[in-house]
Amino acid sequence: MKQLLVIFGSTSTGKTDLALKLAEKFNGELVACDSRQVYVGLDIGTGKAPSSKFKIQNSKFKKGNKFWEFNGVKIWMYDVTDPGKQYTVYDYVKDAERIIDEIFKRGKLPIIVGGTGLYLKALLEGLSNLAIPMDQKLRNSLETLSRDELQKKLQKISPQKWQQMNYSDRQNPRRLIRAVEIASTNFTSDGGPKGLLRGGFKTLKIGLTAPRQILYRRIDERVINRMNQGMLDEAERLRKTGMTFKRMRQLGLEYGVLADYLEGKIKNKNELIRVLQGKIHGFARRQITWFKKASLPAGREKNTFWFDITEKEFAGRVENLVAKWYD
Repeated sequence: MKQLLVIFGSTSTGKTDLALKLAEKFNGELVACDSRQVYVGLDIGTGKAPSSKFKIQNSKFKKGNKFWEFNGVKIWMYDVTDPGKQYTVYDYVKDAERIIDEIFKRGKLPIIVGGTGLYLKALLEGLSNLAIPMDQKLRNSLETLSRDELQKKLQKISPQKWQQMNYSDRQNPRRLIRAVEIASTNFTSDGGPKGLLRGGFKTLKIGLTAPRQILYRRIDERVINRMNQGMLDEAERLRKTGMTFKRMRQLGLEYGVLADYLEGKIKNKNELIRVLQGKIHGFARRQITWFKKASLPAGREKNTFWFDITEKEFAGRVENLVAKWYD
């Protein structure tokens, strides 16, 4: 039976660091599950590299062939597409399923790692809405609307769809546009991806968590580290290559805040850091809410286990659990 390991949780819980260690131990390859790491050039802001606490035997890492490599471990689903292009959850599932199949063929363990809940749910469980095609003409008209106008439009044409959306999705113009698109179509089909869990895989899911205040402190430290690594320079390079402020805001979170700074709406770097930290605190809360409501928390599935990253030797306990599961 094919085996599949999943590492998930909110931002700043050390998912990639843990996944890399497990990959070294169990002959695995990582498949990133992040809606923005798929874009070329969004490196520092999306945290593609492991944290400074992860010991890299070779300080050089390879980029190319649509994977990064650390200590001989490949990470797939980085740098899949140009940041100026729209890359949908359907695109992600299609590409990730192909990558996972190739990992199996190489006799290695696929380790899915990330915090984009919708992408993870679609990859594992499937989403019938993925079969609904894009309507570019409709999208072009919707992209001229503000976020508030998109919210009102969705509430009018599909109150039920609006009620089903969480707070994060309601604030995301890209997901609002997709929701309006789905609500406006007459297309019906069950032909979307069925999800890996229906493929008979032997799956183990590891959820990472931490007390709220400790998580906030880790976020704050990471923002400062990324600023020191050149996150602002990265945003300026994106602008010089032609990325608009509108597109930066569509990419969300860090890049939206950096766009405000580059446009002069945020006056200095100290304010920029504070705004970034506050925005990411809110993002982490929404991630936690998503995973609590999704079908991932322990108790709903026997193969899902949560670990508090602040507990002593938690990584060793995770490794022992994986060792018992993996054969």
